[in-house]
Amino acid sequence: MYKHILIPVDGSEQSTAAAFKAIQFAKLHGARVTVLHVLNDSGVAKGLGKSMRDNAARADLARAFLTPVADNAKAEGVAAECFYVESDAPADEIVRTAKERHCDLIHMASHARRGVSELLLGSVTADVLKRCTVPVLVLR
Repeated sequence: MYKHILIPVDGSEQSTAAAFKAIQFAKLHGARVTVLHVLNDSGVAKGLGKSMRDNAARADLARAFLTPVADNAKAEGVAAECFYVESDAPADEIVRTAKERHCDLIHMASHARRGVSELLLGSVTADVLKRCTVPVLVLR
């Protein structure tokens, strides 16, 4: 049924666990996966720029989040492409990637934040659900 599944990961335990389940789901459907990590760039004041060392550390961090998922996909025999982008708008990047790469499902975790935490941090999952025309499977 599904042929190309987008798996957004944020490096959290919930996200990684959901990604491993997404790989099992992909294997069951004979689908390939694209794994995306969005590096949030909002911590850097505009105009100050970032040092090369900071860029390298951020790239290392993104690879550390992506590598276990890539390794799991390889072990399960699921074709996987893993990459990261820098953005202050993770939901926008997830929706854009799903559209540009012709994914027919997004399989992602929800942190189920409530109250002030949700208000301050927002909900990437909720934003994706509001904006995306591709089906979204949410794991909690």
